[in-house]
Amino acid sequence: MADSLASIGAHAAATSPDPAHILMQAVNSLERAKVMLLAQYPMYGFAQQSLEAAQQAVAELMALDTSSVQ
Repeated sequence: MADSLASIGAHAAATSPDPAHILMQAVNSLERAKVMLLAQYPMYGFAQQSLEAAQQAVAELMALDTSSVQ
């Protein structure tokens, strides 16, 4: 019984993304990019990867926002 409840909870978590978690992903990615750029020897490639991850997270948030409006 506990296994079936756990699988239901896991399925619900997989189908409904948490906006707060996605927002924190974006913020953390931006912070990583800032650290990479402000380092003694800037790491532009890693900073760009972090910026792309932040952009993707923001796009996910926008998709959630537009789907909740409809």
